[in-house]
Amino acid sequence: MSIEKDETDSAPKLFKGMEIDLTVNKLVYGGDGAGKYGETTVYVPYAIPGSRVRVRITEVKSHIAQSTIIKIITPSIIQHEPECKYFGICGGCDWMNMTYKDQKEQKLKILEELIEKVAGIKKFNILEMQTHKSEFNYRNRAEYVPVITPRGIDLGFYRSRSHEIIGVDKCLLLYPVINEIAAHIRKFFNSKVQGITLYNKKKNKGYLRHIAIRANREGRSLVTFVVNGKEAKKFLLETAEYIREKVPEITGIVVNFNMEETNDVFGGKEKILYGKPYIIETAAGLGFKLNAGAFFQVSADMLEKMSEFVKSKISKGESVLDLYGGVGALTLPLHRTIGKLTVVEVDDNSFVNLHTAVKYYGIRNAVIIKGRAEDVLERILTEGSVDTVVLDPPRRGMHPRVLTILKKYKVKKILYISCNPASFCRDISELKEAYLLNEIIPLDQFANTYHMEVMAELKIRK
Repeated sequence: MSIEKDETDSAPKLFKGMEIDLTVNKLVYGGDGAGKYGETTVYVPYAIPGSRVRVRITEVKSHIAQSTIIKIITPSIIQHEPECKYFGICGGCDWMNMTYKDQKEQKLKILEELIEKVAGIKKFNILEMQTHKSEFNYRNRAEYVPVITPRGIDLGFYRSRSHEIIGVDKCLLLYPVINEIAAHIRKFFNSKVQGITLYNKKKNKGYLRHIAIRANREGRSLVTFVVNGKEAKKFLLETAEYIREKVPEITGIVVNFNMEETNDVFGGKEKILYGKPYIIETAAGLGFKLNAGAFFQVSADMLEKMSEFVKSKISKGESVLDLYGGVGALTLPLHRTIGKLTVVEVDDNSFVNLHTAVKYYGIRNAVIIKGRAEDVLERILTEGSVDTVVLDPPRRGMHPRVLTILKKYKVKKILYISCNPASFCRDISELKEAYLLNEIIPLDQFANTYHMEVMAELKIRK
Protein backbone atom coordinates (compact mmCIF):
# COMPACT_ATOMS: atom_id res chain seq x y z
CA MET A 1 0.00 0.00 0.00
CA SER A 2 1.30 3.48 -0.84
CA ILE A 3 1.94 5.82 2.05
CA GLU A 4 0.57 9.35 1.89
CA LYS A 5 2.49 12.25 3.45
CA ASP A 6 0.93 15.09 5.41
CA GLU A 7 3.05 18.09 4.43
CA THR A 8 0.57 19.97 2.20
CA ASP A 9 -2.91 21.38 2.55
CA SER A 10 -3.88 19.62 -0.69
CA ALA A 11 -3.54 16.16 0.83
CA PRO A 12 -5.69 13.38 -0.65
CA LYS A 13 -9.02 12.67 0.98
CA LEU A 14 -8.75 10.23 3.89
CA PHE A 15 -10.58 6.92 3.95
CA LYS A 16 -10.78 3.96 6.32
CA GLY A 17 -7.77 1.67 5.99
CA MET A 18 -5.57 4.36 4.43
CA GLU A 19 -2.02 4.63 5.78
CA ILE A 20 -0.40 8.03 6.25
CA ASP A 21 2.67 9.54 7.87
CA LEU A 22 1.76 12.10 10.50
CA THR A 23 3.54 14.59 12.74
CA VAL A 24 1.95 14.65 16.21
CA ASN A 25 1.60 18.25 17.39
CA LYS A 26 -0.15 17.97 20.74
CA LEU A 27 -2.14 15.87 23.19
CA VAL A 28 -5.86 16.38 23.74
CA TYR A 29 -8.17 15.71 26.68
CA GLY A 30 -9.09 12.07 26.22
CA GLY A 31 -5.45 11.06 25.95
CA ASP A 32 -4.85 10.92 22.20
CA GLY A 33 -2.12 12.62 20.25
CA ALA A 34 -3.29 14.87 17.42
CA GLY A 35 -1.82 16.02 14.12
CA LYS A 36 -3.01 17.72 10.95
CA TYR A 37 -3.37 15.99 7.61
CA GLY A 38 -4.36 18.73 5.23
CA GLU A 39 -7.47 20.25 6.80
CA THR A 40 -8.24 17.12 8.82
CA THR A 41 -7.29 16.60 12.46
CA VAL A 42 -6.13 13.03 12.99
CA TYR A 43 -6.25 11.53 16.51
CA VAL A 44 -3.78 8.80 17.47
CA PRO A 45 -3.85 6.84 20.76
CA TYR A 46 -0.49 6.59 22.55
CA ALA A 47 1.20 9.08 20.21
CA ILE A 48 3.41 11.75 21.78
CA PRO A 49 3.91 15.37 20.69
CA GLY A 50 7.00 15.79 18.54
CA SER A 51 6.91 12.29 17.13
CA ARG A 52 6.52 11.28 13.51
CA VAL A 53 4.31 8.22 13.15
CA ARG A 54 2.81 6.01 10.50
CA VAL A 55 -0.88 5.42 11.21
CA ARG A 56 -3.81 3.54 9.75
CA ILE A 57 -7.09 5.43 9.51
CA THR A 58 -9.93 3.67 11.35
CA GLU A 59 -12.71 6.25 11.05
CA VAL A 60 -13.34 9.48 9.14
CA LYS A 61 -16.00 12.07 9.94
CA SER A 62 -15.92 15.44 8.20
CA HIS A 63 -12.62 17.07 9.25
CA ILE A 64 -11.85 14.58 12.01
CA ALA A 65 -10.25 11.14 11.71
CA GLN A 66 -9.34 8.38 14.16
CA SER A 67 -6.31 6.16 13.66
CA THR A 68 -3.95 3.59 15.17
CA ILE A 69 -0.16 3.59 15.16
CA ILE A 70 1.57 1.21 12.76
CA LYS A 71 5.07 2.33 13.68
CA ILE A 72 7.02 5.24 15.11
CA ILE A 73 9.16 6.80 12.37
CA THR A 74 10.83 9.42 14.55
CA PRO A 75 10.36 9.25 18.33
CA SER A 76 9.64 12.36 20.36
CA ILE A 77 12.37 13.74 22.61
CA ILE A 78 9.98 13.16 25.52
CA GLN A 79 9.45 9.49 24.64
CA HIS A 80 9.94 7.25 27.69
CA GLU A 81 10.07 3.47 28.06
CA PRO A 82 6.88 2.36 29.88
CA GLU A 83 7.37 0.66 33.25
CA CYS A 84 4.46 -1.71 32.64
CA LYS A 85 4.49 -4.61 30.19
CA TYR A 86 0.75 -4.18 29.63
CA PHE A 87 0.97 -0.54 28.52
CA GLY A 88 -0.92 -0.08 25.26
CA ILE A 89 -2.81 -3.33 25.82
CA CYS A 90 -4.61 -2.75 29.12
CA GLY A 91 -6.83 0.32 29.02
CA GLY A 92 -5.76 1.63 32.41
CA CYS A 93 -2.91 3.96 31.43
CA ASP A 94 -2.60 6.44 28.57
CA TRP A 95 0.69 8.25 29.09
CA MET A 96 3.16 5.87 30.72
CA ASN A 97 5.35 6.38 27.63
CA MET A 98 6.25 9.84 28.99
CA THR A 99 8.09 10.75 32.18
CA TYR A 100 5.91 11.94 35.05
CA LYS A 101 7.35 15.45 34.64
CA ASP A 102 6.27 15.54 30.99
CA GLN A 103 2.84 14.13 31.84
CA LYS A 104 2.21 17.02 34.23
CA GLU A 105 3.36 19.59 31.69
CA GLN A 106 1.03 18.16 29.05
CA LYS A 107 -1.91 18.21 31.46
CA LEU A 108 -1.33 21.88 32.20
CA LYS A 109 -1.29 22.68 28.47
CA ILE A 110 -4.58 20.83 27.97
CA LEU A 111 -6.20 22.57 30.94
CA GLU A 112 -5.12 26.00 29.71
CA GLU A 113 -6.51 25.29 26.24
CA LEU A 114 -9.85 24.07 27.65
CA ILE A 115 -10.23 27.17 29.83
CA GLU A 116 -9.57 29.43 26.86
CA LYS A 117 -11.63 27.59 24.24
CA VAL A 118 -14.46 25.97 26.22
CA ALA A 119 -14.88 28.32 29.18
CA GLY A 120 -14.07 31.31 26.99
CA ILE A 121 -11.80 32.92 29.59
CA LYS A 122 -8.53 34.43 28.41
CA LYS A 123 -7.04 35.61 31.72
CA PHE A 124 -6.97 33.16 34.62
CA ASN A 125 -4.86 32.22 37.61
CA ILE A 126 -3.57 28.64 37.63
CA LEU A 127 -1.51 27.72 40.68
CA GLU A 128 1.02 24.92 41.00
CA MET A 129 -0.28 21.41 40.28
CA GLN A 130 -0.74 19.17 43.31
CA THR A 131 0.83 15.77 42.67
CA HIS A 132 1.60 12.36 44.12
CA LYS A 133 5.00 11.67 45.67
CA SER A 134 5.22 8.78 43.21
CA GLU A 135 3.28 8.10 40.02
CA PHE A 136 2.81 4.48 41.12
CA ASN A 137 0.97 2.59 43.90
CA TYR A 138 -1.62 5.29 44.52
CA ARG A 139 -4.93 3.55 43.76
CA ASN A 140 -6.79 2.11 46.75
CA ARG A 141 -9.26 -0.11 44.93
CA ALA A 142 -9.58 -2.47 41.96
CA GLU A 143 -12.49 -4.22 40.30
CA TYR A 144 -11.20 -7.29 38.51
CA VAL A 145 -13.07 -9.33 35.92
CA PRO A 146 -12.25 -13.07 35.93
CA VAL A 147 -11.30 -14.46 32.52
CA ILE A 148 -10.00 -17.69 31.01
CA THR A 149 -6.52 -17.37 29.49
CA PRO A 150 -3.92 -19.97 28.41
CA ARG A 151 -2.65 -20.11 31.98
CA GLY A 152 -6.08 -20.83 33.45
CA ILE A 153 -8.44 -18.57 35.41
CA ASP A 154 -7.00 -15.09 35.44
CA LEU A 155 -7.99 -11.74 36.92
CA GLY A 156 -7.97 -8.85 34.52
CA PHE A 157 -9.09 -5.52 33.20
CA TYR A 158 -10.55 -4.30 29.93
CA ARG A 159 -8.27 -4.15 26.91
CA SER A 160 -7.76 -0.61 25.66
CA ARG A 161 -10.85 0.67 23.80
CA SER A 162 -12.47 -2.75 23.87
CA HIS A 163 -14.91 -4.96 25.77
CA GLU A 164 -12.31 -7.76 25.83
CA ILE A 165 -10.77 -8.72 29.17
CA ILE A 166 -7.03 -9.36 29.45
CA GLY A 167 -5.35 -11.10 32.38
CA VAL A 168 -2.94 -8.93 34.36
CA ASP A 169 -0.25 -10.14 36.77
CA LYS A 170 0.20 -6.82 38.50
CA CYS A 171 -1.01 -3.24 38.13
CA LEU A 172 1.65 -0.67 39.01
CA LEU A 173 -0.97 1.91 39.97
CA LEU A 174 -2.51 -0.19 42.75
CA TYR A 175 -1.55 -0.44 46.39
CA PRO A 176 0.88 -3.40 46.67
CA VAL A 177 -1.46 -5.28 49.04
CA ILE A 178 -4.16 -5.32 46.34
CA ASN A 179 -1.77 -6.93 43.86
CA GLU A 180 -0.74 -9.40 46.55
CA ILE A 181 -4.30 -10.47 47.33
CA ALA A 182 -5.17 -10.79 43.64
CA ALA A 183 -2.13 -13.01 43.07
CA HIS A 184 -3.15 -15.35 45.89
CA ILE A 185 -6.72 -15.58 44.58
CA ARG A 186 -5.44 -16.37 41.08
CA LYS A 187 -3.10 -19.04 42.41
CA PHE A 188 -5.79 -20.72 44.50
CA PHE A 189 -8.34 -20.70 41.68
CA ASN A 190 -5.85 -22.59 39.53
CA SER A 191 -4.85 -25.19 42.09
CA LYS A 192 -7.42 -27.87 42.87
CA VAL A 193 -10.50 -25.73 43.16
CA GLN A 194 -13.66 -27.22 41.64
CA GLY A 195 -16.97 -25.69 40.61
CA ILE A 196 -15.87 -22.31 39.26
CA THR A 197 -17.85 -20.94 36.33
CA LEU A 198 -17.28 -17.44 35.03
CA TYR A 199 -20.11 -15.06 34.20
CA ASN A 200 -20.89 -14.52 30.51
CA LYS A 201 -22.51 -11.12 30.11
CA LYS A 202 -24.02 -11.82 26.68
CA LYS A 203 -25.71 -15.02 27.85
CA ASN A 204 -26.31 -13.87 31.44
CA LYS A 205 -24.96 -17.23 32.60
CA GLY A 206 -22.08 -18.32 34.81
CA TYR A 207 -21.39 -17.62 38.46
CA LEU A 208 -18.35 -15.42 39.24
CA ARG A 209 -18.75 -11.86 37.90
CA HIS A 210 -16.18 -9.64 39.61
CA ILE A 211 -13.63 -9.57 42.37
CA ALA A 212 -13.33 -6.18 44.06
CA ILE A 213 -10.51 -5.33 46.44
CA ARG A 214 -10.18 -2.06 48.33
CA ALA A 215 -7.56 -1.12 50.90
CA ASN A 216 -6.79 1.76 53.21
CA ARG A 217 -3.43 3.44 53.72
CA GLU A 218 -2.60 1.06 56.55
CA GLY A 219 -3.03 -1.90 54.19
CA ARG A 220 -6.26 -3.14 55.77
CA SER A 221 -8.31 -4.69 52.98
CA LEU A 222 -11.81 -5.72 51.99
CA VAL A 223 -12.32 -8.45 49.39
CA THR A 224 -15.68 -8.81 47.64
CA PHE A 225 -16.65 -11.65 45.31
CA VAL A 226 -19.58 -10.60 43.10
CA VAL A 227 -21.61 -13.56 41.89
CA ASN A 228 -24.57 -14.32 39.67
CA GLY A 229 -26.37 -16.48 42.21
CA LYS A 230 -28.18 -16.68 45.54
CA GLU A 231 -25.58 -18.46 47.66
CA ALA A 232 -21.86 -18.59 48.39
CA LYS A 233 -20.48 -21.70 46.74
CA LYS A 234 -17.95 -23.98 48.41
CA PHE A 235 -14.97 -22.76 46.37
CA LEU A 236 -15.52 -19.21 47.67
CA LEU A 237 -15.49 -20.41 51.27
CA GLU A 238 -12.24 -22.26 50.54
CA THR A 239 -10.75 -19.23 48.78
CA ALA A 240 -11.67 -16.97 51.69
CA GLU A 241 -9.92 -19.28 54.14
CA TYR A 242 -6.82 -19.45 51.94
CA ILE A 243 -6.35 -15.71 51.42
CA ARG A 244 -7.00 -15.01 55.12
CA GLU A 245 -4.02 -17.17 55.96
CA LYS A 246 -1.82 -15.64 53.27
CA VAL A 247 -2.68 -11.96 53.88
CA PRO A 248 -3.37 -11.12 57.56
CA GLU A 249 -4.19 -7.51 56.61
CA ILE A 250 -7.53 -8.66 55.17
CA THR A 251 -10.22 -7.46 57.58
CA GLY A 252 -13.29 -8.50 55.61
CA ILE A 253 -14.36 -10.96 52.91
CA VAL A 254 -17.83 -10.64 51.42
CA VAL A 255 -19.96 -12.27 48.73
CA ASN A 256 -22.16 -9.80 46.85
CA PHE A 257 -25.15 -11.20 44.95
CA ASN A 258 -25.91 -9.57 41.60
CA MET A 259 -28.27 -11.51 39.34
CA GLU A 260 -29.38 -8.54 37.23
CA GLU A 261 -28.54 -8.02 33.56
CA THR A 262 -26.77 -4.77 34.27
CA ASN A 263 -23.47 -2.93 33.93
CA ASP A 264 -23.54 -2.21 37.67
CA VAL A 265 -20.84 -4.18 39.44
CA PHE A 266 -22.61 -4.70 42.76
CA GLY A 267 -26.01 -6.05 43.68
CA GLY A 268 -28.12 -5.15 46.69
CA LYS A 269 -27.48 -8.17 48.96
CA GLU A 270 -24.33 -9.48 50.60
CA LYS A 271 -23.11 -12.27 52.83
CA ILE A 272 -20.11 -11.92 55.13
CA LEU A 273 -17.62 -14.77 54.88
CA TYR A 274 -15.13 -13.28 57.27
CA GLY A 275 -14.67 -10.18 59.42
CA LYS A 276 -16.53 -6.97 58.65
CA PRO A 277 -18.15 -5.86 55.38
CA TYR A 278 -16.17 -2.61 55.35
CA ILE A 279 -12.83 -0.99 56.04
CA ILE A 280 -12.14 2.33 57.77
CA GLU A 281 -10.15 4.92 55.89
CA THR A 282 -8.93 7.86 57.94
CA ALA A 283 -8.55 11.10 55.99
CA ALA A 284 -8.51 14.75 57.05
CA GLY A 285 -8.93 13.71 60.68
CA LEU A 286 -12.07 11.59 60.28
CA GLY A 287 -12.58 7.87 59.74
CA PHE A 288 -14.90 6.86 56.91
CA LYS A 289 -16.60 3.47 56.78
CA LEU A 290 -16.26 2.10 53.24
CA ASN A 291 -18.03 -0.99 51.98
CA ALA A 292 -17.38 -2.48 48.57
CA GLY A 293 -19.56 -0.07 46.61
CA ALA A 294 -19.03 3.15 48.55
CA PHE A 295 -17.77 6.08 46.51
CA PHE A 296 -14.46 7.40 47.80
CA GLN A 297 -11.51 9.04 46.10
CA VAL A 298 -9.00 6.53 44.71
CA SER A 299 -6.26 8.19 46.77
CA ALA A 300 -6.77 9.29 50.37
CA ASP A 301 -3.64 11.43 50.03
CA MET A 302 -5.25 13.41 47.24
CA LEU A 303 -8.54 13.56 49.12
CA GLU A 304 -6.73 15.32 51.94
CA LYS A 305 -5.38 17.88 49.46
CA MET A 306 -8.95 18.52 48.28
CA SER A 307 -10.22 18.83 51.83
CA GLU A 308 -7.37 21.21 52.68
CA PHE A 309 -8.28 23.36 49.67
CA VAL A 310 -11.90 23.57 50.83
CA LYS A 311 -10.80 24.34 54.39
CA SER A 312 -8.49 27.14 53.24
CA LYS A 313 -11.33 28.92 51.44
CA ILE A 314 -14.00 28.80 54.18
CA SER A 315 -14.01 31.21 57.11
CA LYS A 316 -15.06 30.41 60.65
CA GLY A 317 -18.82 30.38 61.16
CA GLU A 318 -19.76 30.21 57.47
CA SER A 319 -22.85 28.34 56.35
CA VAL A 320 -21.77 25.68 53.85
CA LEU A 321 -23.72 23.62 51.31
CA ASP A 322 -21.99 20.46 50.02
CA LEU A 323 -24.12 19.71 46.98
CA TYR A 324 -22.66 16.41 45.74
CA GLY A 325 -21.54 15.26 49.14
CA GLY A 326 -20.75 11.55 48.76
CA VAL A 327 -19.68 10.29 52.19
CA GLY A 328 -18.97 13.86 53.32
CA ALA A 329 -15.19 13.60 53.00
CA LEU A 330 -14.70 17.18 51.78
CA THR A 331 -16.76 19.02 54.38
CA LEU A 332 -17.42 16.89 57.47
CA PRO A 333 -13.83 17.48 58.68
CA LEU A 334 -14.72 21.21 58.95
CA HIS A 335 -17.69 20.72 61.27
CA ARG A 336 -15.96 22.24 64.32
CA THR A 337 -15.18 25.57 62.67
CA ILE A 338 -18.06 26.29 60.31
CA GLY A 339 -21.64 27.22 61.13
CA LYS A 340 -24.37 25.15 59.52
CA LEU A 341 -23.38 22.36 57.14
CA THR A 342 -25.88 20.93 54.64
CA VAL A 343 -24.81 17.84 52.69
CA VAL A 344 -26.80 16.54 49.71
CA GLU A 345 -26.30 13.04 48.28
CA VAL A 346 -28.47 10.91 46.00
CA ASP A 347 -26.66 7.55 46.03
CA ASP A 348 -28.14 5.09 48.54
CA ASN A 349 -24.82 3.55 49.53
CA SER A 350 -23.00 6.85 49.99
CA PHE A 351 -25.92 8.33 51.90
CA VAL A 352 -25.91 5.48 54.41
CA ASN A 353 -22.16 5.92 54.96
CA LEU A 354 -22.62 9.68 55.27
CA HIS A 355 -25.37 9.26 57.85
CA THR A 356 -23.21 6.79 59.78
CA ALA A 357 -20.29 9.24 59.92
CA VAL A 358 -22.46 12.12 61.11
CA LYS A 359 -23.99 9.97 63.84
CA TYR A 360 -20.70 8.36 64.92
CA TYR A 361 -18.89 11.67 65.35
CA GLY A 362 -21.89 13.42 66.90
CA ILE A 363 -21.86 16.22 64.33
CA ARG A 364 -24.75 18.40 65.48
CA ASN A 365 -24.46 21.23 62.95
CA ALA A 366 -24.85 18.97 59.91
CA VAL A 367 -28.09 18.43 58.00
CA ILE A 368 -28.02 15.64 55.43
CA ILE A 369 -30.52 15.50 52.58
CA LYS A 370 -31.11 12.59 50.22
CA GLY A 371 -31.97 13.74 46.74
CA ARG A 372 -30.73 14.97 43.40
CA ALA A 373 -28.92 18.29 43.44
CA GLU A 374 -31.17 19.78 40.77
CA ASP A 375 -34.30 18.83 42.75
CA VAL A 376 -33.34 20.18 46.19
CA LEU A 377 -30.99 23.12 45.56
CA GLU A 378 -33.57 25.88 45.14
CA ARG A 379 -35.48 24.86 48.27
CA ILE A 380 -32.26 24.88 50.32
CA LEU A 381 -31.27 28.35 49.09
CA THR A 382 -34.80 29.67 49.62
CA GLU A 383 -35.15 28.38 53.18
CA GLY A 384 -31.80 29.48 54.57
CA SER A 385 -28.66 31.51 54.06
CA VAL A 386 -25.67 29.83 52.41
CA ASP A 387 -22.25 31.47 52.26
CA THR A 388 -20.33 28.85 50.28
CA VAL A 389 -21.40 26.05 47.94
CA VAL A 390 -19.00 23.12 47.57
CA LEU A 391 -19.39 21.20 44.32
CA ASP A 392 -17.88 17.84 43.36
CA PRO A 393 -20.25 16.64 40.63
CA PRO A 394 -20.00 13.46 38.54
CA ARG A 395 -17.91 13.44 35.36
CA ARG A 396 -20.72 14.83 33.25
CA GLY A 397 -20.71 18.03 35.32
CA MET A 398 -23.68 19.88 36.72
CA HIS A 399 -27.30 19.59 35.63
CA PRO A 400 -28.43 22.70 33.68
CA ARG A 401 -31.01 23.42 36.39
CA VAL A 402 -28.25 23.62 39.02
CA LEU A 403 -26.38 26.17 36.93
CA THR A 404 -29.53 28.25 36.48
CA ILE A 405 -30.30 28.25 40.21
CA LEU A 406 -26.73 29.16 41.20
CA LYS A 407 -26.81 32.16 38.87
CA LYS A 408 -30.23 33.18 40.18
CA TYR A 409 -29.43 33.10 43.91
CA LYS A 410 -25.86 34.41 43.64
CA VAL A 411 -24.24 32.62 46.57
CA LYS A 412 -21.12 34.64 47.30
CA LYS A 413 -18.63 31.80 46.79
CA ILE A 414 -18.42 28.48 44.97
CA LEU A 415 -15.69 25.89 45.49
CA TYR A 416 -15.78 23.60 42.48
CA ILE A 417 -13.83 20.34 42.46
CA SER A 418 -14.07 18.48 39.17
CA CYS A 419 -12.81 15.14 37.87
CA ASN A 420 -13.41 16.26 34.27
CA PRO A 421 -11.80 19.52 33.07
CA ALA A 422 -13.96 19.51 29.92
CA SER A 423 -17.30 19.51 31.77
CA PHE A 424 -15.79 21.88 34.37
CA CYS A 425 -14.98 24.41 31.66
CA ARG A 426 -18.42 24.02 30.10
CA ASP A 427 -20.00 24.78 33.49
CA ILE A 428 -17.67 27.74 34.06
CA SER A 429 -18.75 29.12 30.70
CA GLU A 430 -22.33 29.18 32.03
CA LEU A 431 -21.41 30.64 35.41
CA LYS A 432 -18.93 33.31 34.31
CA GLU A 433 -21.57 36.00 33.77
CA ALA A 434 -22.36 35.86 37.50
CA TYR A 435 -19.09 34.55 38.95
CA LEU A 436 -15.41 35.41 38.62
CA LEU A 437 -13.03 32.44 38.24
CA ASN A 438 -10.67 33.55 40.97
CA GLU A 439 -8.25 30.63 41.32
CA ILE A 440 -7.55 27.24 39.75
CA ILE A 441 -5.43 24.45 41.22
CA PRO A 442 -4.92 21.34 39.07
CA LEU A 443 -4.55 18.10 40.99
CA ASP A 444 -2.98 15.04 39.39
CA GLN A 445 -4.90 12.28 41.12
CA PHE A 446 -4.54 9.86 38.19
CA ALA A 447 -0.86 9.71 37.25
CA ASN A 448 0.00 7.87 34.01
CA THR A 449 -3.44 8.67 32.59
CA TYR A 450 -4.87 11.75 30.87
CA HIS A 451 -7.31 12.30 33.76
CA MET A 452 -6.88 15.14 36.23
CA GLU A 453 -8.86 16.92 38.92
CA VAL A 454 -9.44 20.65 39.02
CA MET A 455 -10.03 22.65 42.20
CA ALA A 456 -11.38 26.17 41.67
CA GLU A 457 -12.69 29.10 43.64
CA LEU A 458 -15.42 31.25 42.08
CA LYS A 459 -16.56 34.54 43.64
CA ILE A 460 -19.73 36.46 42.89
CA ARG A 461 -19.20 39.46 40.63
CA LYS A 462 -19.89 42.78 42.32
